[in-house]
Amino acid sequence: MNGQKAMLSAGLFMFRLAVFLLVIVGVCRVGEFAYDFCYQIVLDAPVDSEPGRDVSVTLSQGMDAGEVARLMERKGLVEDAGIFHIQIVLTGYDDKLQEGTYVLNTSMTPRQMLEVLAGEAEGET
Repeated sequence: MNGQKAMLSAGLFMFRLAVFLLVIVGVCRVGEFAYDFCYQIVLDAPVDSEPGRDVSVTLSQGMDAGEVARLMERKGLVEDAGIFHIQIVLTGYDDKLQEGTYVLNTSMTPRQMLEVLAGEAEGET
């Protein structure tokens, strides 16, 4: 009887230890993902180094920040539309984007592209 109790206690301890370790690993993975995600948002790095390549982009009336972000990803100007969408919103450019045709370069940072799309810098044709 005591042997069975000891085995049951040892098994329960091992189960609890395994669950605890899985929780710790899960928390570490979530933390790593959150750090990488936030780092990408504030990184403000271009897709290509100088000289890059020129790309023409046309913003239509009524396009929201998500549509602009997906367009920029399709054109190869940003690597991740989701990250760029968050950058648009966090920098306050979501209400400043103006319709028109713009020539952007893959060596521009996301912030520089947003300045052009908002009419604050050269780049509109």
